[in-house]
Amino acid sequence: MTLTTSIYKKMLKNKNIFLFILSLFIGLLLLGIDIFTLQSTKQPLNSKAIAKVNNQYINEDQFLKYAVSLGADFRAEEDQELIDLVLERMIEEELLVQRAIELKLHHQDIQVRKVLIEQIIEFILQLDNSNPSDLELEKFFTDNINRYNSNSDIKIETIFIKSMNQDSAMLGSKYDFQFHQSKFDIIYDHIEKNDFATAQTLFSDPQFMSIPKQFIKLKDCIKYVGPSICKEIKSMQVNSISSPTFYNNGFYIFKMIDIKKQEVTLADFLKFKEQVSFDYKNSKDDQSFIDYIEFLKSRAIITRYDEQ
Repeated sequence: MTLTTSIYKKMLKNKNIFLFILSLFIGLLLLGIDIFTLQSTKQPLNSKAIAKVNNQYINEDQFLKYAVSLGADFRAEEDQELIDLVLERMIEEELLVQRAIELKLHHQDIQVRKVLIEQIIEFILQLDNSNPSDLELEKFFTDNINRYNSNSDIKIETIFIKSMNQDSAMLGSKYDFQFHQSKFDIIYDHIEKNDFATAQTLFSDPQFMSIPKQFIKLKDCIKYVGPSICKEIKSMQVNSISSPTFYNNGFYIFKMIDIKKQEVTLADFLKFKEQVSFDYKNSKDDQSFIDYIEFLKSRAIITRYDEQ
């Protein structure tokens, strides 16, 4: 190898190193300029902004989600007028939101707070929206099997006393009850000395929709006298007689004739699977909400003032 060739190769090697360093420097310089420009405009990194309302950006992701919620279906090149219309609506709504915050409506207006809280709760529940496995549902069913034993058939008899205060504001009140107290006493005295059937014949008024005399599902009871009364009926024993209970336009006295309980076993899981899935998700949602509230409390500074 000659001296001239050696010198040439060294120069070539140094030139390559110089070009590499120069390219690296230019790349870093361009990156620095981009970062500086981005920070100076405070534009979001994750999505391209398509509008700015005061200091709040509206980006492409927000625009697309909003358009979908409106049912808009367009292509950028073909529906520019529709795009402009949707964007204009987003800008107007953003202005209204900003004004509401300026007025502190989220602090002062009950309806605004109610809607805001509902949306936050919905957001919390969507954080864990996974579908439970069959094993999870089976375990939940096993741990809560007693709640599915409530699907009983019941047979009840009723005495209905129509209130004499139909046009009064006191209908169904304590005054209304006291007004009929003497009649109640006569009915219960007759039941004690004779039986419920004859008291029913003598004292029961006609009903718009009578409870069937045959066995009915406890859940069907709600159609006739509502959920709260049916809950009381559920706790009655065979041959027990209720106290007078107001519903709709009069007072009911119930006698539990018979109960046919439907004993549920683990083999009935498939029969109740849909209900179990619904109950399981409700239970998980309740726990998720409780956990999230506790998380918020752990991060908050809360002062409770004693009443003076």
